[in-house]
Amino acid sequence: MAAIEFVKHDITARVPELTNPTSIVEVPLEVRVDPLTGHTSRIITGSKLAPQTRPDLSELTATPPFCPFCADKIEMATGSFDPSITDEGRIRRGSAAVVPNVMAYSEFSSVGLYDTESHFLDLPELTPKRVGDLLEAFTVYTKGVHGLRPMWSSVNANYLPPSGSSLIHPHGQSAHDDIGTTVQRNLVNLSQQWAGPGSYWDALVGQEEAGERWIGRRGRVSVLTPWAPIGFHEVWAVVDGAHDITELTPDDCADLGFTLSKVFQTYFSLNLTAFNWAMYGGGPSPSDRYSLLLRVVSRSNAEPMYRSDVTYFEKLHSEAMIDLAPEGMAAEVRANFTD
Repeated sequence: MAAIEFVKHDITARVPELTNPTSIVEVPLEVRVDPLTGHTSRIITGSKLAPQTRPDLSELTATPPFCPFCADKIEMATGSFDPSITDEGRIRRGSAAVVPNVMAYSEFSSVGLYDTESHFLDLPELTPKRVGDLLEAFTVYTKGVHGLRPMWSSVNANYLPPSGSSLIHPHGQSAHDDIGTTVQRNLVNLSQQWAGPGSYWDALVGQEEAGERWIGRRGRVSVLTPWAPIGFHEVWAVVDGAHDITELTPDDCADLGFTLSKVFQTYFSLNLTAFNWAMYGGGPSPSDRYSLLLRVVSRSNAEPMYRSDVTYFEKLHSEAMIDLAPEGMAAEVRANFTD
C-alpha cells in the first residue's frame, strides 16, 4: 500500500516580545498540507486561545414558554414525513426524533432532536445512546429519501449560538439533493482521483493506526485527528467499508454515537461549550475509494460578546489557525475513549 506523505513547512517569525517590545524573539510555526485536498493549516505557538473557565449557561439554556422541539409541543409544531419516504410519520429511536425541516436548505431536509424530553442537554448529557439513536433515526430518513432516487446526503449539527444554531434545544439537520456541498463533492472526487492503489481512506487509517494522531477504533469506526485540521479541536471518524450514509448499520450508528459522546466529554473537560459536526455521504453513485467521514470541531464559547473563532484567515482564505496541535488533541480524546 502506497505511503501517504504528510507535508509541512516550518516557518520562523521574528516578532516583538509581548512583555518587552524592544526585544525581538523567534517564534516557530508549521504550515501543514492535507495529503488528499491540499488544504493548508497553520499550527501556531505562543498564542493559546483555550478558555480557562467555562461560562454559566443557565440563563441561555433555560426552558422558554415555547419550544417546537420539546415533547409537549413537537406533535403540534412539526409536520410528518410523506409516506413515500417513511410510513413512520415522525421517525423516533429511543429519546431521539427526526421531523421535517421548515427551512429549505436543500430539496429534502430534516431536523433531528437528541431528546425531546429535555430542552437542553449539556455536553456530558449527550450520551452515546442519545447520539447513536439520533444518528440511527437520521439514517432511516436518509434511506427513505434515497428510495425515491439516489442523491447527495449529509447529516450535520450546530450546538449553541456560536456554532450558528438559532435554537437552543440540541438538534441536528440533514440535507439531501442532487448537488451536494462543495466539501463533500471535493472529498469524493479527490478520493476517486487518488493515485495510490485501493482507497485513500484505507491507506490513511492503516498508516495512522497506533500513531500520535490515533484515538481508537469502535467496530467499523476508526477515530483520529487530522494532520491538517480545518477547525479547532477537530476529530475524525472514518467508517471503514461504508461509502454512504445509506450503508450505515444500527451498530455503526451506536459506534459513531459513542465516538461523538467521548469527543463532547473531552470538550467539556477543556471548558468548551459549542461545536459543529458533519457527516458526508458519498453521493448518488458511492465509490469504494471513498469511506464515510464524520468530522467534529469546537466553536467559540457561548458567552456575552464572545470572540468569533472565524477570522479573515478562515472565512476568506480557507486557512485554519490552530493553537492545539492535532497530536495534543488526540491525546486528550484518547484518555476518554473508554466505556
